[in-house]
Amino acid sequence: MLDHITPAITRLCRIISTVTGVDIEIVDANLKRIAGTGIYAHDVGKNIGHAGEIYRSVLTTGNTVYVDNPKEHPLCLQCPNRNDCQELLTLGTPITLGNVTLGIIGLLCFTEDDREKVRERKDLFIEFVQQIADIISNLASNEERSRRVGRMLDLLLQVTDRNSHGIMMLGKNWKISYANEVAEKNFDLAGIETLPPLSIQDTGNVVADMKEFEITINGNKHHCFGQLIPLNSPDDAFTQMLLTDPVPRMAEIYSLFAAGLDNSGSLHEIIGTSQVMAKLKKRVCQIAKTSSTVLVTGESGTGKEMFARAIHAESDRKDKPFIAINCGAIPDSLLESELFGYVSGAFTGAAQSGRMGKFELADKGVLFLDEIGSMSLYLQVKLLRAIQERSFTRLGSNRQIKVDVRIIAATNENLLSLIEQKMFRGDLYYRLNVIPLELPPLRDRKEDLPLLADFFLERFCRRFGKPKTRLAPAMMGMLQAYSWPGNIREFENCIEYMVNMSDGSTLFPALLPAKIYEAYVSSAANSEGPSGILPVGTEAPASPPCLQAPVIPLEKMEKDAIRNALAVYGNTVTGKKKAAEALGIGLATLYRKIGDPSVSN
Repeated sequence: MLDHITPAITRLCRIISTVTGVDIEIVDANLKRIAGTGIYAHDVGKNIGHAGEIYRSVLTTGNTVYVDNPKEHPLCLQCPNRNDCQELLTLGTPITLGNVTLGIIGLLCFTEDDREKVRERKDLFIEFVQQIADIISNLASNEERSRRVGRMLDLLLQVTDRNSHGIMMLGKNWKISYANEVAEKNFDLAGIETLPPLSIQDTGNVVADMKEFEITINGNKHHCFGQLIPLNSPDDAFTQMLLTDPVPRMAEIYSLFAAGLDNSGSLHEIIGTSQVMAKLKKRVCQIAKTSSTVLVTGESGTGKEMFARAIHAESDRKDKPFIAINCGAIPDSLLESELFGYVSGAFTGAAQSGRMGKFELADKGVLFLDEIGSMSLYLQVKLLRAIQERSFTRLGSNRQIKVDVRIIAATNENLLSLIEQKMFRGDLYYRLNVIPLELPPLRDRKEDLPLLADFFLERFCRRFGKPKTRLAPAMMGMLQAYSWPGNIREFENCIEYMVNMSDGSTLFPALLPAKIYEAYVSSAANSEGPSGILPVGTEAPASPPCLQAPVIPLEKMEKDAIRNALAVYGNTVTGKKKAAEALGIGLATLYRKIGDPSVSN
């Protein structure tokens, strides 16, 4: 540690030697000479461990050692340099810092006059040398503190340079005193030795506690979100800290909350191996790599958003936001602000902090516009302009915001018919329908029903904590006989209902929702012709699949129905009344049947 303050020690040695008239040397804890006067002035850097018995004792004991008879003193008897030693008096005092001995300051006499001078004032010289040792200790302590502060500042600079936020330290008159690497990149400051002042304007928009600022540096305007933090510093060069993020990055961060956590949308999550589904998946892979607009059409419940997410997941934008908005679920008065955002005071009821719109949140990613056919003609015009120019303005603002957004729109309506009725703009339709993607209804891919059934059975059994359940052999034929007008959404609800109602590991036809069961019975009856007589030239169909299931006695079915009704409505008086109404029997009849021990068991 003494090496770090060698210049100061050297000057101090010369001053002490001049004041006392005797030679001075200072060695470190390894007995290497740091500084010296007289005959030792030319041996700085030399290690004296081979002839330093007195100093070694100082290091070992931590006490001052005074020797005025060097060759005869017990410490000198073992010294290999004893016979050649020219010292007539040696005074060694430890230089300590806390409990650590940093080195030794030695006062040396080579003449009888010097030795007598020290002898006469021994205590004074010892006290003087000890005070000098304290001075050197303080110098070493200050140097170590300064070096520690320097190392900490270096670490802090490394941390700020690796911070994902832009950080600038500002002084009076908005002079930039320091900018980390991110700030240099974001504000074009790289390579500038003397950082310029800036001007900053608060736009009034706030997102996640970050204000939007318009910052001007060297005549260039930059829009960012950030925080301006005052610093309690006596230095005029460091009065405020500006923490910033560019608008696109802030939009990306905020979009993670807007889009939700489940945003994977992998193509592998779409269930189906039928020929039509295989073609659709291949088409998704083809169109995913482009940035062209896609129009997804199909009946309600066919999975239009799933395919939109799959396009996003297979594209180069998969690491960027996927923002979905249902145009039919938001009133026209609010949809415009949802799409394009607004600034503070843009309209009555607007948040004072302003708000980013879905276009801005989806920058570099995908904006999914569901139920696009429900959008008003007024908003269709604004949407068309935003798509064509790749820019827009927030409500209440005149600043153009550039975005790079891929649009995927979806509808279950016939847009061409809406165009004929003057309810949808033809120019917007052709802008959206660059790549059409039509999804088939479930009735056109019934070969996928077994896979879908297995998937939903596993999902709902796991969700409801029920054992693994399967379909009875007759069930699949009955499910495939139904037309599924509600498509996958209706099929999913059917499986969920049956899992809820089931008490065993097998789902039988009796558990089917009434509408689906009746549709199958009607279909089976119609296939036999009027009065059950088959058309001439046809063979009798196989027994309906439902007859292949175990036949349950009516008495048992009645008891099970009563138990189920009481489990649903409760065993109270009110619950029994509701159970009787649901079963279509009188309350007295219910009480009579409950009185049967076989019902309660």
